[in-house]
Formats: sequence, C-alpha cells, structure tokens
Amino acid sequence: MLLTRALVGLLGIPIAIIVIYLGGIPLLISLIILTLLGLHEFYRMTRAYRPNLLAGYIGAILILTGAYTSQLEGALRGAIYLFALTFLFHAIRGLKPEMLGEMAVTFFGSFYVSMGFAHVILLRSPAYGISLAIIVLLATWTSDTVAYAVGHFYGHRPIAPVASPNKTLEGTLAGFVGTILVVLVAGKSLGWMESWQFFILGLTIAIAAPAGDLFESYLKRSSQVKDAGTIIPGHGGILDRFDSLLFAGVAAFYVVGAMVGNG
Repeated sequence: MLLTRALVGLLGIPIAIIVIYLGGIPLLISLIILTLLGLHEFYRMTRAYRPNLLAGYIGAILILTGAYTSQLEGALRGAIYLFALTFLFHAIRGLKPEMLGEMAVTFFGSFYVSMGFAHVILLRSPAYGISLAIIVLLATWTSDTVAYAVGHFYGHRPIAPVASPNKTLEGTLAGFVGTILVVLVAGKSLGWMESWQFFILGLTIAIAAPAGDLFESYLKRSSQVKDAGTIIPGHGGILDRFDSLLFAGVAAFYVVGAMVGNG
C-alpha cells in the first residue's frame, strides 16, 4: 500500500504542478472534474438522506466558475445560487417533513467540496501568481505523506481511535514539522513575504491539513464506509486524496490575505 501511494504521488504531483502552472481554463476544468467526482462520492455516502444531485452539481460548477471569473466575490455568489437551487429542486419534489435534512445534506456537500477546490483558483489568482498555490499543494502533500509514512513504521499512539484508528500521534507530529519545513524552504526563493510570514503559513497548513483529513474520516465513519471511493489506487477516492487540501487551501488563502493584504 505504501509503495502504491508513493508511485501515485510521484505521478500525480508533476501533473498537478503543470496544471497549476498553466492556470486558466485547464485549471478550471481539472477542478470541476475533481469537484464533481468528489461530490459524487459524498452524495453516495449520504444517499440515505436523499440529496438532490442535480442541485448540488450545478451549484458546485457555479461556485468554481464564479471563483474563476470574479474571484472570492464570484465564489460567494455561486454559493447563493447553490442555496436557491437547493430549495427549488427539493421543493419540486414536494414539501415533506424530511425535506429539511435532505436540503442540508445537498447544500453542505456541494459547499464543502466545491468551496475547497475553488480556493485553489483563488490561491492561483494574479495577486499571488503561481507560487502560493504550488507551495500550499506541496506542503499539504508533505503533511499527508510524512504523517502516513512515519505513522506506518513508528506510530503507536492513535489520536482518533474511533474515527481514524490508523492516524497516530507520532505520524501527526512528523507531518506537522515536515510541513513547516517545506514551506520555510520553499519560501526562501520568494521575496513577497518575510520568513516569519512563511512560518505562519506553514503552521496554518500543518494544522488545517490533518484537520481536513480527520473531518473526512468522521464523515466516512458516520456513513459506515472505509473509503469514499476507489478511483485512486492506494488512496481511495477523490475525497480521500484531497480532504487535507480542502481545508488547507481555504485556511492558507485567508491567512496569507490577512498578512499581505490581498485576501
């Protein structure tokens, strides 16, 4: 399993960097595909609540295209459209007592997945260029990979035995340190933030990435599934692979914005 994860990572990381480097339509299309696949996994896990897939898919696309065309304002406008579509499509089914829960799952799933990926577009905005998005991506992968490897070989103390018994304190601490070091080293080649600011960025990602991982683990356990999907060998589904990024990208965007004034 560890070898498979490593091979997939070695193939996936260059592809992701190339897509981020290209930006524009290639990045938007790639993120729309990832979002729809991830949202499909979420709705499959929560199908007992009867989410409205069409409302969720359309709303997710509107959030991503809004981020692409109008940055954060466009993404938030897309979220408003998602809210309206969620009510409209569920109302068409007919008013009933369980409608509230169905709408909540429809809206939450689409917002959670699409807003997370939309922030990759925001990180790649003209205000920051290519560098910030790539640093966040590399730092998130470092957090996942180091935590998994150290936990696999040296981990003994689980941090969430019910939700994710394989996550250990040793692995989490190693991922924490590795993430900060990667951001500090990468930041040395950039001149638009000070060293202390890159430390804050690294600290933010080091906290947000495992939080996103743990959050998705809770979603899976509450849905009584081991993996969100099987599309990525050694990793599971889209949500299994990108759960950390869905939190880390959002946190990094607002922390950097607060420090340099572009958020």
